[in-house]
Amino acid sequence: MSRQHRSLLISLLLIFVFFAGANAQTSTATLRGSVADSSGKVTPGATITLTSRLSGLKKVFSTDSAGQYTFTFLEPGVYTLEAQAKGFKQYRNDNIQLAVGQSAELDLSLEPGDISETVTITAGETSLQLDTGSASLGGVIERSQVDALPLNGRNVLQLAQLEPGVNSSPGSRRANPGLGAVGEIAINGGRPLTNEIVVDGVSVTAKADNLPALKPSPDAVQEFRIVTNSYSAEYGRTGGGALNFSIRSGGNQFRGTLWEYLRNDAFDATTFFSNFNNTGKEKLRFNQFGGNFGGPAYLPRFGQGGPAVAKASKVFFFVNYERLRISQANLRQSSVPTAKIRTGDFSELLGANLCLNATNAAGVCGGAFTNPLNVRNTANQTLQARVGMIYAPGAVVPAGQPGAGSRVVFANNIIPANQLNTVSKNLMNFYPLPNRAGLALNYVINSPINATDNQVTVRLDYNISQKHSLYGRIIKEKNNSTNQGTYPGLITSVQNNAFNKQGPGSAVLDYIWTITPKTIFHANVGATRFDTRSTQPSIGFDPATLGFAANLANASGDSKVFPTIAPVGYSQLGPNRNFGIAINSQDTFTFTQDVSLLRGAHTIKFGGNQRFFTIYNYRTDDPAGNFNFTRSFTARTANDTNSGDAMASLLLGNPSAGRIAIAPQPAVGSKYFSFFLQDDWVVNKRLTLNLGLRYELDLPNTERFNRLSTFDYEAQFPISSITVAFPASTNLGTRTLPLFGVLRPVGRGGVTNREQSDRDYNNLAPRIGLAWKISEKTVLRAGGGIFFSSISGGGLSNASYAIADLVETGFVPSLDNGVTPNPGANLSNPFPNGIVQPTSQYQGPLSGYGQNLPVRIRELRMPVVPQWNLNLQRELPGNIIVQASYAGSAGIGLLSAQNALNQLKPDALALGETILNTRVNNPFLALPADQRPPTTAVLNTATLTVAQLLRPYPQFGQIQSSGMNEGHSTYHSLQLKAQRRFSNGLSFTVGYVFAKTIDDISSLLGNFTTQSPYGQDYNNRRADKSLSSFDVRHRLTANMVWQLPFGPGRAYLKNGVAGAILGGWGINGILQAQGGLPLAISAANPAALQNLSFIQLRPNLVGDPVLNSDTREQQVNAWFNTSAFTAPANFTFGNSPRLMPNLRGPGFFSTNLSLARDFRFTETIRLQFRAEGFNVFNRPNFTTPGTIVGTPTFGRLLQTEDARQMQFALRLYF
Repeated sequence: MSRQHRSLLISLLLIFVFFAGANAQTSTATLRGSVADSSGKVTPGATITLTSRLSGLKKVFSTDSAGQYTFTFLEPGVYTLEAQAKGFKQYRNDNIQLAVGQSAELDLSLEPGDISETVTITAGETSLQLDTGSASLGGVIERSQVDALPLNGRNVLQLAQLEPGVNSSPGSRRANPGLGAVGEIAINGGRPLTNEIVVDGVSVTAKADNLPALKPSPDAVQEFRIVTNSYSAEYGRTGGGALNFSIRSGGNQFRGTLWEYLRNDAFDATTFFSNFNNTGKEKLRFNQFGGNFGGPAYLPRFGQGGPAVAKASKVFFFVNYERLRISQANLRQSSVPTAKIRTGDFSELLGANLCLNATNAAGVCGGAFTNPLNVRNTANQTLQARVGMIYAPGAVVPAGQPGAGSRVVFANNIIPANQLNTVSKNLMNFYPLPNRAGLALNYVINSPINATDNQVTVRLDYNISQKHSLYGRIIKEKNNSTNQGTYPGLITSVQNNAFNKQGPGSAVLDYIWTITPKTIFHANVGATRFDTRSTQPSIGFDPATLGFAANLANASGDSKVFPTIAPVGYSQLGPNRNFGIAINSQDTFTFTQDVSLLRGAHTIKFGGNQRFFTIYNYRTDDPAGNFNFTRSFTARTANDTNSGDAMASLLLGNPSAGRIAIAPQPAVGSKYFSFFLQDDWVVNKRLTLNLGLRYELDLPNTERFNRLSTFDYEAQFPISSITVAFPASTNLGTRTLPLFGVLRPVGRGGVTNREQSDRDYNNLAPRIGLAWKISEKTVLRAGGGIFFSSISGGGLSNASYAIADLVETGFVPSLDNGVTPNPGANLSNPFPNGIVQPTSQYQGPLSGYGQNLPVRIRELRMPVVPQWNLNLQRELPGNIIVQASYAGSAGIGLLSAQNALNQLKPDALALGETILNTRVNNPFLALPADQRPPTTAVLNTATLTVAQLLRPYPQFGQIQSSGMNEGHSTYHSLQLKAQRRFSNGLSFTVGYVFAKTIDDISSLLGNFTTQSPYGQDYNNRRADKSLSSFDVRHRLTANMVWQLPFGPGRAYLKNGVAGAILGGWGINGILQAQGGLPLAISAANPAALQNLSFIQLRPNLVGDPVLNSDTREQQVNAWFNTSAFTAPANFTFGNSPRLMPNLRGPGFFSTNLSLARDFRFTETIRLQFRAEGFNVFNRPNFTTPGTIVGTPTFGRLLQTEDARQMQFALRLYF
C-alpha cells in the first residue's frame, strides 16, 4: 500500500476511534457455513472465494480447523461462491442471493476428485431463505419488488406496510403523504414515530418528532429490511421496529435507467363524497421523471503514460436523480354559518321539544322523557324548551321561578344586533356562504395542493485493496408545496394555507478494514439534516382591522398575522398555530465503529454509536391569539348538549379558552451514546444462539443560551402559604394552604447544570435468541430482549420550555367556572390586564406566578420496551417459506402528553359544583405588593373560585407537563406468512396478523389517527386503560411480482410470432385489508371549565353505541348511535372508555395492480411500458367519523381515502 493510502487509513481510523461509535444497524449481509467431504468430515484449509456479480470484486477465506468460513460486510446482491481443496472437485455456485441485514448459512459438501473438475450448482438448487442464524422477525423487500410493485406516489417507505406486524395509517397510504404521515406506522405494538429508519447504516430519523428526515427514491434503493422484532444487540433506540435501507452502488459495467410516470384525473374515478356532493372529479396532475447511471469510474492517469483517463477497476459510481410535480385537488367539507346565523338568527337550529325524565335529566320528548321542560326567554315569557335553543350567557334563573336553574333563552332564538361583538361581526365576513343545504357540512370545495420535489443521490465506492474498502453517499432533496386550505380567494390568505419548503439531506462515509480474515474493523460517519420552512400567507395582516384591542395587534413584532378562531362544530378561521414564519432545522451527526471477531463457532461483534443532535427552531406560536369557542356559554346550562352553539358564543364574543404566546427561538442540543456486545454462537449444526448486551445513554436537552426550565413540584414556593377564609356556605372554614411548586432555571440563576432533566444511567438491555434447525427444511426460533425508546418525539425536543423567553398570556373565560362569561374580558379585549412580555433575566423563584405553565419535570427516563417471539419456519417445494409466529411486546414508562399537574384532587372534586364555583376574595392580592401576581397574570382577579384555591398548586393556573413516563402498553399477536423470494420470474408474500394492543396513552400528539391521545383523569390513570388507538385486530397483506413465462429469455415461446406477441409481460400487485380502528369519543365541553385541567373529557355512556345500518347512506350519516353518549356534569368525569372496545371506525381494503410489457432491443437495452392502478376496485375507504359529542358532525363519516387512480409509465433500461 502506498504511503498516501496508509496516511489516509490511519487518519480515518483515528477519527473513528476517537468518537467510539458504531452503527450496528448495518446495511450489509453475512454469509457463513462449513465445508465437509461427502462423508461429513470437516475440511480445514479449503479456499473459499466469493465474487460479487455487480462489481466483480473478490473476497477470499480459508476454512478453520472446524471447516468453517464466514464473510461479513457484504453488500446486498448476487454472488458466486467457489470452494477448492486438495483431493476434491472444485465447487461453484453462481446464484448466492444475499439481502440487506441477512445472516445466511450455506454448508458445502465437496466431492472427491481432481481439482480441475468443477461441480456447478444451478440457480434453483440453492436456498438461503431459512433463517438459521437469528431469532429476529422481519422481512426483506428485494430490488425486484421495489422496481416492479405499484407504489402510490412512488413512496418506497409504503412497502414496509407489507410485512406482518406493521399497521398503516390513512395518511401513510396516500400518494403524496407528508413526512409525518410517512412515519405513522406502528410495528408490533410499538407506538408510531418510535421506529428507527436507517439508510446505509446511518439513522435518518429527525429527533424532534422522530420523523424520517427523507424518503429515498425507489430507483436508488437496492433493497431494505423491515425488522419487527430484533434480538441482536446492534439495534436500539426504538420502541417498535426498524427500517434498514441499502442504496445502490455502481458495478463493473455501465448500467442506467430513465423513467417517466404520469397521472391525470381523466383516467381516475370520482371519490365517494364528490359524487355524494355532486362536486365533480378532483383535479390531479402527477408527473414524476428521472434517471440513474452507474458503473466503473474513469480516473486521470497523470504521469503514467497512455490515455489521460482509464477505467478504475476498483472505483464505482452511482447517480440517481428524480423530480416530482403534482397538482392535486382535495375535497374538503366544512360547516360554515348560514346567512341568518351570521346575523345572530339561530331560528334554523330549533328542533324537537324537550322533556324531563324521572331524574330531571332532559331529552327529546318521548319514552321516559314525559314532563315538559319549561324555560324563560328574554321577553319574560315561559315556553317549552327545544333542541337548538340559544340562551343568553347570564346568571341562571333563581329557584322558585319558571325555568329555575337554567339561563334565559333569546326570544325567537335571535341574538339582538346590539349584543353582537364587533370583532365577531367582522370575522363573519371571512366565512363563505354555504354552497350546500343544511347546517352541517354545508360548504364543499376542491382545494388544490401543489408540490414539487427534487432528489439527487450520489454514491462512490472505492475498493482500495483486499483489506480496505471505502464508500461515500450523499442524498439531497428539495421540496416545495402550497396548500390552499378550506376556503378560496381572499379567505386563502387567512386559512390553513402555508407555503412549505423542505431541504433535507443525508451523507455517509463508510470504511471497512479487514485486518485479518477473522478480524474486521468497520466504521462510518454520517450527517442528516431535516430542514423545513413554512410561511403563512396572512403574514402582514393587522388584527386591529378586525377590531381587536391594540395591545393584541402590537403584542410583538410577529403579531401581524390572522388570529386563530376555532368554534367547535364549524370550520376554523386561521391556522392551527398562527405563526407567520416557521423555520425548523434539525441536524444529526453520527459516528460509528464496530469490530467483528470470527473465533471458531463464535462470531463476536462489539462497538458503539454516538450521535449529536441540534435543533434550531423559529416559530412564533400564536402571536396574534388563539381562541376556542364552544356551546357552553349559550347552552341552557354549561354542560347541556341539547342547546347552545359555538357560533353563538363566537358572535357574543365569549371564548371558552384562549391564549397569546411570545415564543423563543431555541437552539437545543443533546447527545446519545450506545455500546453493544453481540455473540452469535453456532453451538452445533442444529443450534445457533444469539447472545447480546447493549447499553444506551440518551442525554437530556441543553440550550445554547440556557433558557430551559423545569418544574420542581416538591419545592416550597417563596410564599410558603396563604390563609383563606372560605364562605360559610362552603363549610370549609378558614384554612392555611401550603404552597409548593417552583420553576427552576437550567444553566442560570445560580444553577450550573445545563441539562433539562436528570440523566438516566439504568439502560442496560440484554438480548437472547436461538435458532434450532429441527430438520434441513424446518427451523424453530425464539427470542426476547429489552429495548429502550428515545426520550424525544412528539415535539418534545422542539418545545423545550424556557424560563423567561417563552411567555403565554391566558384568556380568562369565566370567573365562576363557566356559569357566566368573564365580564372584564371578551373577544374585543381578551387581555385587559395586558400581555406578558419576555424578559432577558431569570425572575427568581416567583417565575410564572399566577400564570398558566407549560413545564417539564426533571424525572425523565428512556421508556422500556420488552419484546419477545416464538417462530416456526418451514421450507416448501417451489422455493417457498411458510412461517407462524407469536410476537409480543410491552411498554413501560412510555412518554405521555398534556399531564394536568394542577388538576383538582378527588376529595376536592367531591365537594360538587356549587361549592367549587363559589367566589372567594383573592388572597394573593392581600399580600404585600412585591408578593402579588403580576397584573398580566390570569390569577390577578379580585376573586377566585374555591376550585382554584383547592388546586395542588393554587398560585398557578394550568400546569401542563409533557414527556412524563406515565404510559403502559401490551401487545400480543399471531403472525402468519408465506413467501417466495424472486426466482424464475416470480415472487410473492402473503401475511396475516391477528393482534391486540392495549395501552393507557397511545401517543404524544395524536399520531396515526386524528383522535385525541390524551387521558381524562390524571389522578386515575387506570380509567384510561383501553384498546390502543392503533389497535388493528385483523390485517391481511399480499404482494406479487410475476414475469409471465413467455417470450425471449423466458421459459416458453422463446422464438416466433407468438413469443413476440405474448412475450415480455408482467403482472404485479399489492393487496391490503385491515379492520377498523377503535373510536375515541370525547365531550365537547372545554376541560378547563369542567375540572380545571388540560385533559380531554369523555362522555357518559348511556346506551348501546352500535348501529346496524342497512344502507351506505345510513352509515355515512350515522356510523354509530350518537344518542348513546351524553356530556358529563361539571367537575365530573365521563364513564365511557378512552377508546371503545366494541365500536370501531371503517376498515380498509385496497388492491393496487400493474401490468407491464418489456420491449427488448438488445441483450442489455429494453423499454418497459406500465399501466398501474391504485385501489383498482374503487372501494370507498372511509376515515374516522366525527367523535365529539354534540357537534354537527358527531357520528358522521366525513372523508374517504383516494378513489381509483391510474398511472402510466415508460422506463428505459440500458
